[in-house]
Amino acid sequence: MIYQVEIPASVLSQERPLRLVQCSDMHLFADPATKLLGLNTQHSFQSVIELIQQQQPNIDLLLTTGDIAQQSSPETYQRFLATMQPLRAPHFCIPGNHDLDEAYHSGLRINQLPCEVIIGNWCCILLDSTVDHEIAGSFSNSTLEYLQQALERQRNRHVLIALHHNPIAVGCEWLDQHMLKASQTFFDIIQPFNNVKLVIHGHVHQRFEQVYEQVSYLSCPSTSLQFKPRSAKFTLDTVNPGYRWLDLYANGYFETDVCRVENFNFYIDYQSNGY
Repeated sequence: MIYQVEIPASVLSQERPLRLVQCSDMHLFADPATKLLGLNTQHSFQSVIELIQQQQPNIDLLLTTGDIAQQSSPETYQRFLATMQPLRAPHFCIPGNHDLDEAYHSGLRINQLPCEVIIGNWCCILLDSTVDHEIAGSFSNSTLEYLQQALERQRNRHVLIALHHNPIAVGCEWLDQHMLKASQTFFDIIQPFNNVKLVIHGHVHQRFEQVYEQVSYLSCPSTSLQFKPRSAKFTLDTVNPGYRWLDLYANGYFETDVCRVENFNFYIDYQSNGY
C-alpha cells in the first residue's frame, strides 16, 4: 500500500525541512485510571501530547511506533486516537508486541501494513515486526519481500524505515533478548540501497542512536515508563517521558533530537522487576 502525504508550501519552497514526530510505547489500558507499576500511562501520554502541541506547530508527519496498548482492546485504541487528534497531522501507526492483532486492527483502522508513505523527496517504509503473543520481533517472508520491492520502487527518494523492534542491540542485556530476530536478513536487504538514511523504532523505552553500515538507527523515549540504558536486568530509569522529532531535508540530510516533559510528578515503582 502506498500513501501520498501533501506537502505544505513552506516545505515545497524549501523555507523549512519536513518535520516528523515519533511517539512510542504508550502502554494504555481500557480504563484510563489503570496504572502500570504505579504510573497512570494515560496521564503521562497526555502530558507528552501537550508538550508536542506546545513545541511543534508544524508537524508534517506523525508516526507511532508500537505498544500503544498494555491492555489491547478497541476502547484503548479509540481513546489513543482521541488523545492524538489535537496534533492535527497525517498520522500512521505500527503495532508493537503488546498490540494484539484483532483488537489493534478493529480499534485503529488507520493504515495498512506494510506500506510506503510518500512525502516530498522522502519515503517512509512502515513494517510490522510483531508476532502475536511473542515479545521478540520477526519479519514474515511476505514483509521482507515487500521491503525489497519497496526499496526498488523508491530508488529516487531518500528512505526512512520504521518498525517496532530494535534491529540492533541497544546494550541492555535483558532487553536485547527481545529485539528483532534474524536481523541480518533485514541488513542484507537494505545494504545495497544507499538512499536508506535511517531506521527508527520503539520497544526499548529509551533514547538510542547508532550508525551501522552508514544507516542511522534511532529509538525514542516511551510516553510512559523509561528503561535504564546499559542495564543487565529490568531497571526503570528516572528520566521523564518524551518523544523524538526529525527534520528531513530535500537533499537527504536530517536532524533530530529528543524532548521530554518537565515537572513530571507521577509515582513510579522503581523497585519493580518487570511487568
